[in-house]
Amino acid sequence: EASKFNATMAQMRSQRPRRWRSSTLQCLLLTSVLFIVMLWLTLALIGLDAADPSPAVVPAVAKAVNAPKKTEGAAASTAAHYIPPSPRATIAYAVSLTSCGTGTNRHDNIKNGGHSSDPSFHEGAAVLKHSIHLSSIRNYHQSKSLFDYEMIAFVHPNAKSCSAVFSDLGYTVQIRETPFRVEDIKKTFLREHIVKSGCCGEKEYLKLYAYTLSDYPIVVHLDLDSLVLRPMDELFHSMLGDNGDKNAKDQTKDARTKVPVMHDGELPETIDAYFTRDYNMVQPGHKHPGVQGGFIIIKPSMDAFTEYVEIVKEGRFFQGSGWEGKGYGGYFGAQQIQGICSFYYDYRHPGTAVELNKCFYNAMADSPRQEKNGKCRDGREECQDCRVVPIESIKSVHFTLCAKPWKCPSWGGLSAQTKSICAEFHKEWFRIREDLDKTKALEFGDEFKRPEGIHRPDVYRGYCKSNGERGYIPTTQFWNTK
Repeated sequence: EASKFNATMAQMRSQRPRRWRSSTLQCLLLTSVLFIVMLWLTLALIGLDAADPSPAVVPAVAKAVNAPKKTEGAAASTAAHYIPPSPRATIAYAVSLTSCGTGTNRHDNIKNGGHSSDPSFHEGAAVLKHSIHLSSIRNYHQSKSLFDYEMIAFVHPNAKSCSAVFSDLGYTVQIRETPFRVEDIKKTFLREHIVKSGCCGEKEYLKLYAYTLSDYPIVVHLDLDSLVLRPMDELFHSMLGDNGDKNAKDQTKDARTKVPVMHDGELPETIDAYFTRDYNMVQPGHKHPGVQGGFIIIKPSMDAFTEYVEIVKEGRFFQGSGWEGKGYGGYFGAQQIQGICSFYYDYRHPGTAVELNKCFYNAMADSPRQEKNGKCRDGREECQDCRVVPIESIKSVHFTLCAKPWKCPSWGGLSAQTKSICAEFHKEWFRIREDLDKTKALEFGDEFKRPEGIHRPDVYRGYCKSNGERGYIPTTQFWNTK
């Protein structure tokens, strides 16, 4: 009977509706919330580490700029969930403007102030700045750079009337006279010839003001027809050194292994400057080829600035033998930046500067050998052909031989190999131009629409209606300036 009673009671208990205790409910609720939070965090981390960290991961933004599946960095600042570390330093990027240019005698460098004689210089200024932005910490989710930037424009008083475009683009404008008076040059030859040689006469010495920017640890001076393709952190880390900072020691050591030095040279312990040389301007075997004046990275120094000015004012530049008769002359620009920088770092202060491999920095698509005799332009038996270096490995380019992008060139007269790398350079310039336009479209609340120019759309992305300068669609026409 007892067993029957127990069985009956067990059956009755099993048929009762279960009641959950309040503590059990609270536990289940907390567990559910924690699960949801962990799931959200996991998905967020997956998004951060995705192989394609393009702004296309933000659907609304991607739609607004009409971006393709893999956006080339367009509107990078919209990826707000990427939180960069604090920048190690802010790098000053400087340019110089010596003239506004004119409609007549445009190819007379001296009358028109040199490279600035191109009235379309603002096209270069806009795209150059955006290329620097994309390779900075402000675009960290793509660039991974640890350096911020500021843009500086040195403007000669002759060009003040057209310098407002720099301010509009975010440059800090400094109106500067040439850092010396020509009449103060002591020697007759230099005094008479400096005003009519090189790209811009004595006005090219505006570039020396880069040495006066003491608020920045490093200054990069570039010509307006240059383009930065990738971060140059390895140069900046190596130049700054560790300064006794334990955290920066490994960083600096690693960076120094990544700096490609021309002719496989060694890096000095202290680096005051980087530059490339222009072997196209000298005969093979020239002992002291000039610095390429469109690319120089320096540590600011008022002592260096003063020394440069004193060298010029002394005027000891001799026809044929160059600065102080030491052989730093005999080529285009020898009386200006190209010659005096070579003299300063090779003769006055040897072992303080680095000649970078020009295949990776300030690349110009030039042939390493002379066409007539096949000799290496740098005077060596063997020389690297920069034209075969993959574009993905190049850090910055300079549109000299390849012509300025806003000319919509066809590169007539160049070899097939040179045309090929020039096309790659121009593709990069117009890719970044398009990215800038997409960013502007977002800024103005417009929808980006690629222009429909029919000249080499595979290279020029619709920005060239025809070959030549008249075929180019300028930024001022394309942007909404309301």
